[in-house]
Amino acid sequence: MPKRSLFAILCDLPWWVSLLVAALVYTVGSMFSVFVGAAAALPFICVAGYVGYLRIRRGPNLDVPGLLKALRSATAEDMRAMLAEVFVADRYQLSDAPGGDLRLERNGYVTLVRFRRWRAQNTNASALNELQQTMRAQKADHGIYVTAGAIAESARKKATDSGIALVDGVGLAEMVRRTTGARKALARVSREPVKA
Repeated sequence: MPKRSLFAILCDLPWWVSLLVAALVYTVGSMFSVFVGAAAALPFICVAGYVGYLRIRRGPNLDVPGLLKALRSATAEDMRAMLAEVFVADRYQLSDAPGGDLRLERNGYVTLVRFRRWRAQNTNASALNELQQTMRAQKADHGIYVTAGAIAESARKKATDSGIALVDGVGLAEMVRRTTGARKALARVSREPVKA
């Protein structure tokens, strides 16, 4: 098993750990010369800056259960808006397809996104049959099935055979976490009174 470098390990830790290492290296190095201490500490300061940048870019840690609860309470229009925001940011041309699907176009390819049953706890193969039929009728090249729940093994096999990408609960939370709608849904759920 290959050994990981010190810098790779520090990249997995909080940014302030790299600053502590930098301070320690500077202290030891400055016993010889201030210049030596500063030069030795500089890489660790750079790692701290890089890790801090990644943390800001990634955003706060994802609370998957909380976000899924919020997504299940969202309306169909809210869910459409969240997905639309994600796909428009990925440079898709977006339109509505019959039956409540989203139709995405990019580089001459058409993708249908089915999200009507995103609240379902489980998705089975029969749900994918409908999407596959719609894809044929619309002459779509690809399909994406979105759910906030779990996906049965039979549905995963069907999706692989049909060329349909599946987005389960964790994937959906990761996909929409930075959207305006997800932030609003989280705020709305956090304001709800706790039921006894």
